[in-house]
Amino acid sequence: MRIRMKVALALGVVVLCIGIGVGVMHFVEELDWLDSFYLSVMSVTTVGYGDRAFKSMPGRIFASIWLLVSTLAVARAFLYLAEARVDKRHRKMAKWVLGQDMTVAEFLAADIDNNGFVSKSEYVIYKLKELGKVSEKDISQICNKFDRLDSGNCGKITLADLMENHH
Repeated sequence: MRIRMKVALALGVVVLCIGIGVGVMHFVEELDWLDSFYLSVMSVTTVGYGDRAFKSMPGRIFASIWLLVSTLAVARAFLYLAEARVDKRHRKMAKWVLGQDMTVAEFLAADIDNNGFVSKSEYVIYKLKELGKVSEKDISQICNKFDRLDSGNCGKITLADLMENHH
């Protein structure tokens, strides 16, 4: 699910929790609408100044469940808001990295096998490393696995290599 949708859904759940709280406080605790709204927002956001409390038994039973659920909903909303901010920063960085022209220093760094040219796969690996999507350790592990599968040491995995490794 896209992060914006997650944020919207989480905030919707928080608003729903506040709305349910307002209704219960108005009808069960017999508070006026403004006080019900105030107490709901203070409770759901865990500010809770302590100036009001649930007095009836049904209100207290409701509050014990409602406060737990609504506090978790607020926590999830904050989590998704933070995730959205990080996601936006990553997208901005990726746009910047992918928009840069290749310099001579980057060319030399991307030319993994030092053959004087950068292949498409070398370029992809270089950009993935630059974006922080893969590390040198990840690439080494993948290369080691490739070398184990390439039993003929020809730089390619053939069907014969694969069949030989599975027996």
